[in-house]
Amino acid sequence: MAEYISPKELAKRLQISIRSVWRLVSSGRLPQPVRLSARCARFDWHAVERHLRAKSKQKDKP
Repeated sequence: MAEYISPKELAKRLQISIRSVWRLVSSGRLPQPVRLSARCARFDWHAVERHLRAKSKQKDKP
């Protein structure tokens, strides 16, 4: 089951700033959030973990 978290909570879990969260989303290094309204976004934590693992595996390949 999906665990939806706020950008603030995501920043806390990744130990980065909220601004960095949005920069990583813009650059494609984090998945797009689910928009509940124009001003309310939530991230699927499990999707973020999968995305980061996949990026890490790509980086490890020679």
